[in-house]
Amino acid sequence: MRTTARLQSILAMWLVLWLTACGGNESGRGHVAGTVTDIKGDPVVEARVWISGESETLTNTNGTFLLTNVSEGFKNVHASARISNQQWSGVALVQVFADDTTRNANILLCPENLQGSIEGFVYGPDGSRLEGARVFAGGPLSSAMAVSDRNGYYRIDGLRGGYDYPVVASAPGFLNDKKTVTVVAGQVAQVSFALTAAGGGLPAMPSNLQAVVWTQPRGVTRSTSPETANALEAIKRVVDPKRAQYRAISRVTPTGSLIEVDLTWDYVEDRTRLGYGIYRGRTSNPASVPDNAIAFLRDPLADLFADLDLNLTPEVTYYYQVVAVGANFDPDTGAGTSSPSNNASATPLSPMSTFSSPEHGDTISTSTPTLRWNPLNRADTYRVILFEGFPEINRDPLWDRKATTNNSLVYTGPALQPGQTYYWVVVAFSADGNARSISPLWKFTYRP
Repeated sequence: MRTTARLQSILAMWLVLWLTACGGNESGRGHVAGTVTDIKGDPVVEARVWISGESETLTNTNGTFLLTNVSEGFKNVHASARISNQQWSGVALVQVFADDTTRNANILLCPENLQGSIEGFVYGPDGSRLEGARVFAGGPLSSAMAVSDRNGYYRIDGLRGGYDYPVVASAPGFLNDKKTVTVVAGQVAQVSFALTAAGGGLPAMPSNLQAVVWTQPRGVTRSTSPETANALEAIKRVVDPKRAQYRAISRVTPTGSLIEVDLTWDYVEDRTRLGYGIYRGRTSNPASVPDNAIAFLRDPLADLFADLDLNLTPEVTYYYQVVAVGANFDPDTGAGTSSPSNNASATPLSPMSTFSSPEHGDTISTSTPTLRWNPLNRADTYRVILFEGFPEINRDPLWDRKATTNNSLVYTGPALQPGQTYYWVVVAFSADGNARSISPLWKFTYRP
């Protein structure tokens, strides 16, 4: 398949920097956006993120960040935070393009005393050491990356010990070489790779593309408290337990967003794949329309892309397709990608109303309150979730009524305790279940 003009331009910029071996001469400046998560996959709020000598910031309420005015080339993006009285840190190597934003700088933090490393060399078909190859270590949540230097040497630091990592070496014009590596805390694993020349085949087409779209409650912004942001993530995980298991995440905006579209596809082994091109449009088959490409995900191990574009709008239908980008991609012609995946569509629901009964903060005397909310256009069912205390990740709800078509529900869960404050939320679902809208988080205190 031939790529559309925009993705062809994105891939060409990437290939130019690869050919200039780790960045070449810095002549322009760009931006870096990404996400910081901990080893459980939870977003880390107010983590320090920086590129030495260039830019520094803090993560916002969903763990995302934006570094501005960064010189082009390969850059190590560092992140650190104090968690449970321990210093946690991580690093991600990203490629910065002039006048563009690199949008997949995803950093996994773990305690510094639990980190290990992988190092080694990448060799070409003739046994010479290969410069500019990318080496990916697919961790439990995201891929760490390194680029081999002029001596073919690479090193990946900051990996959580105690895991077996799939590690892939990849470069344009060569077949990937993949190995499984056990990382031990405080140790450096030695692993080298030998790449062979790629043939003329195309990578496999991504299959079973699916889209799930979340509408956040109004008011979710960069200034939202870390506790509220984590509560929102906790609610999403109650609704979708698989969310905590997503291995690769790329978030495309560094600010609190009203809409989040999560794209997933089936991962298959493919030695010819360099990464994925992501397309979004307002009509079906967006990969056939120029300028619909929104990102190049340079990670052959990826199986998820999260679109958090601020311009996504409720009640507007978006179509997505994904292509696999092959080792023989040609930046001049755009040839070398798979056929597009199936179409996946997402139509975000509107935000839920702020109305609730009992009103937010009320004190009630009945042990079986009737919970009410305003109906939402296009919502087919509602799920009511009640927590004993403020929602937290890995805290189970006290009561979870999973499906009702009404906009009110009588509480029938475990006995309410005098003096206890309870938090509750309503999640609206479209008829197919793939569009969800989360209400504001409401609370009441029970005093008989």
